[in-house]
Amino acid sequence: MPDRRTFLKSIAVLGALSAMPGIKAFSQTTIENPIKVKHRPKKILPKRLEPGNVIGLVTPGSPITKEQLDGAVKQLEDMGYKTYYKPSVLSEYGYFAGTDPERADELMHMFANKEVDAIMCVRGGYGSIRILDLLDYNMIRKNPKIFIGYSDITALITSIFERTGLICFHGPLGISDYTDYTLKSFDRVLVNPTERYKYPYHREENTEDNPEFDFYTIRDGKAEGELIGGNLSVLASMAGSAFTPDFENKIVYLEEIEEKTYRVDRMLTQLVQATNLRKAKGLVLGVFYKCSENDPPTIPLKQAIEDIVKPLNIPVAYGFPFGHIKTKMTLPTGVVAKFNATRRTLKLMEPAVQE
Repeated sequence: MPDRRTFLKSIAVLGALSAMPGIKAFSQTTIENPIKVKHRPKKILPKRLEPGNVIGLVTPGSPITKEQLDGAVKQLEDMGYKTYYKPSVLSEYGYFAGTDPERADELMHMFANKEVDAIMCVRGGYGSIRILDLLDYNMIRKNPKIFIGYSDITALITSIFERTGLICFHGPLGISDYTDYTLKSFDRVLVNPTERYKYPYHREENTEDNPEFDFYTIRDGKAEGELIGGNLSVLASMAGSAFTPDFENKIVYLEEIEEKTYRVDRMLTQLVQATNLRKAKGLVLGVFYKCSENDPPTIPLKQAIEDIVKPLNIPVAYGFPFGHIKTKMTLPTGVVAKFNATRRTLKLMEPAVQE
């Protein structure tokens, strides 16, 4: 367990602010809101990021090391932002970054803290789904700000959007590789937005012989609708719960890592059978990284995916640059986009942040 006294010194932005005056602990008792959303609140755009803004760092899933935290702080500071975190960011409780109430309180603290401009998850792992019914969604709605992460953070991105209307972002974590492509997408969506933004395509270097990075159409067609999605295994684990995302009339984006092909098959099948994914407008698939490493017998990953999604009779394309890879698009959940599976293009039709 890291020595918590040492990293209080690094909170230079806001001083020793492990507990702000007037900011209470939000998860002493479970908030009674784990019910299916019948009517989503009005859409809320968070304020855009500006140089010098304070980014609050949180760990709602798995634990991190001091070295990972320091690396995240340095990356963000090199990008021109300030950082702030509570000592609980380095907490450990088995395979979680602290107990459920501790992780929920940390996240709610960042939303309630008026001096924090945006919130970024340092890593994913596992754990976000455990705190969904501990969050105060009314408080989040009253204190909208950028919330970004991916992988396990999918549970929070979808649940916060559907319960508050706040646009949330599937994008880099604190420990991510900030390549030129990742930085450009981050900037065009969160920092210097335009009325419309067409994502450029970029294939990672040295992946020419890896079919997991191939870029191809599974079913032709065009679609327009709000974006929603994230990590396949997380979304499958939410199926049937009060937090099952609503895919109807949406453009759904999916990605995965290190799951054998039959498991990808199983989880896709579960989404089709247990949710309203059949009513989606289209499927934008990222890179399913290391999902072809199988023990025989098997079928190719490409064929397994096609067998399940092609009969949905909606536009589908695979290989967009997002997921557990170095090059990452920043995808705003809740923003209207146009998707052309035939040409393999994705375009935001409105800004995801406000001036």
